[in-house]
Amino acid sequence: MHSFQQMVGRNAGIAGYVIAALCLLAGAGAAAQTFEPSTKPGIVLVKLGIKDMSKAEQTNLWKLVDEYATVDALQEFCGTKLNLQRRAWIAVSACVEPASLKQVFGKFKTKKAEYLKQWETLHGEAEAKKTVCERFKGKLGEYSKIMSTQINQAATACRNCFFC
Repeated sequence: MHSFQQMVGRNAGIAGYVIAALCLLAGAGAAAQTFEPSTKPGIVLVKLGIKDMSKAEQTNLWKLVDEYATVDALQEFCGTKLNLQRRAWIAVSACVEPASLKQVFGKFKTKKAEYLKQWETLHGEAEAKKTVCERFKGKLGEYSKIMSTQINQAATACRNCFFC
């Protein structure tokens, strides 16, 4: 099992993966989204999902979901709510099928709850909590910026998918 810092530290290294996966999902359907449906009868806009990803891409996606859940749980434990689910849904819901988003967010929510419970169990006392949060304060700010940047990039990729 990796340490928290190892898992979270990989976020910077795989920062583009979520964007790449979303672009892949959105880009694969770009041909179907080239024209407004009202201008071309018979054109059906397509939203792609997890089933359109390779097994390796799916494996990486689930690893990333786990890592994001770890960071978000610690952020919440330390008093900061990032609203990652809401922000990500808004960013990519136009180009990724709702069932896939619900599957990803369901897994994220479950993992986050598990990690938050672990943080509370291990460091729930006021002094221990303060120590942990102070220790990770700088890194949490850095990871928050990375995740916000990734969500913004995903939103841009999804908006620009029309032109992929």
